[in-house]
Amino acid sequence: MGPGLGPAENVEADQLTFADVLLGERVHDVEVEGIWEGLAVLPGNSNTTKAIQQLHTEHGREYRLKEALADSMGRYDIILIDCAPSLELHTINALAAAHRALVICQPGKFSLDGSSQLQLSFDSVSRYYNPLLTVAGVIVNGNRNTLTHKAWIGDLAEASPWRVFTPYVPYWSVIQDAMEAGLGLDEWPGDDKARQAYEIYARHLAHLDEIELRPHLEKMFPKHDYSTLES
Repeated sequence: MGPGLGPAENVEADQLTFADVLLGERVHDVEVEGIWEGLAVLPGNSNTTKAIQQLHTEHGREYRLKEALADSMGRYDIILIDCAPSLELHTINALAAAHRALVICQPGKFSLDGSSQLQLSFDSVSRYYNPLLTVAGVIVNGNRNTLTHKAWIGDLAEASPWRVFTPYVPYWSVIQDAMEAGLGLDEWPGDDKARQAYEIYARHLAHLDEIELRPHLEKMFPKHDYSTLES
């Protein structure tokens, strides 16, 4: 696993992982402590591919993750499932278990070309596996203030069937630096850009009705004046 919402320690070769959850292990027996207090992680490694191959011959294979999470829902405030924009079996498991999907993309022709295929994927999962699945919207990550990126975002907004969240997440080194150091943006010392980046993510959470923006930011950055904050 890369930097970000990862486990506090490296994943050992013989350790239980996400693949074992798909094969029947309990979430509680597989999860490990994350890099932040209160964060639990299902670690992953190359064994996922082997588990997927094994599941291809079994009934109910699309619902293994949903069934595993059913007994654990009350233990978490929120569950995040990171997966590739494909219709491979582990992605179908993720979408079959999810209440909402959030599309993360980076400016570029490939991302734009894939948006229509992604819509077909969501429609297929909604039709056959999870009729309650909704798409919350699209978050643009790694945006630069260039004419090329501005034109791409314009094309995305026109083509996307889903809401494109603003503000866009900028291509700032402080975001990557904090991830690699295992620190939250609110913990990053002496850089107001870290606070600004945190505020962008907080606005996205507010769009998703997960937090009240101003009280949350005032709690996280008590020295900053948010009296004139616009939602």
